[in-house]
Amino acid sequence: MLQAGIIAMAAHWDDEELSGLQADFPDMLGVYDSNASKYNPRPGTGRTGYLHVSPNNYPFYSEDEKYTPIMQSDGGQLSDWNAMYQPTTEQAEKDRLAAYEAGVPHGYVPPGNKYQDLPTIHLQVVSDLHDSNEYGAEVQEDGQHCGGPFYIDVSPTMRIEDLRLVIQEVGGVVPALQKLSYAGKIFEDSQRSLQQYGVAYWHKKFLHWPIKIRKC
Repeated sequence: MLQAGIIAMAAHWDDEELSGLQADFPDMLGVYDSNASKYNPRPGTGRTGYLHVSPNNYPFYSEDEKYTPIMQSDGGQLSDWNAMYQPTTEQAEKDRLAAYEAGVPHGYVPPGNKYQDLPTIHLQVVSDLHDSNEYGAEVQEDGQHCGGPFYIDVSPTMRIEDLRLVIQEVGGVVPALQKLSYAGKIFEDSQRSLQQYGVAYWHKKFLHWPIKIRKC
């Protein structure tokens, strides 16, 4: 504890004292150059562990891989930083497709092939929201779907979000209007599958039970 009236002086280290604090392992001598450079302005200051030079200055790094640290007035050192990969939905899809075509394994499945060759169940789709001339498997010359209730063949493992796309393709009902249910159970989670909602189980017992497009 300092006595009253005594001013504590900040510690000061000269170059010789600092150099004596640098790690000096015999097996590391001569492996790397410790010369200061714009990529490593303060070699051997303890900021880089036990090595004389920082990873930023390794000789096997190309010029493009190195960065020039920014020295602040208080002695702090800022390194180059790039933002995390946060693409738009469109860019992410392009990147995934490019990776898929390049043979990079990352779970990408081309559209339309996700449930290919899987066992299917034959389900009727009925809409309480539309008249028979507003939806169905029949398509008029103007592109309007009609005919009313229709059937689809889908995999029990199909997610609800994909089911909505099938219903749109076959029956002409846009996904935004599809409040779906089966046997009174509402499909609230678009990431769950028909199997998880019990459709596969109950369909074996009651083939005539339909998927309904609800009014509310």
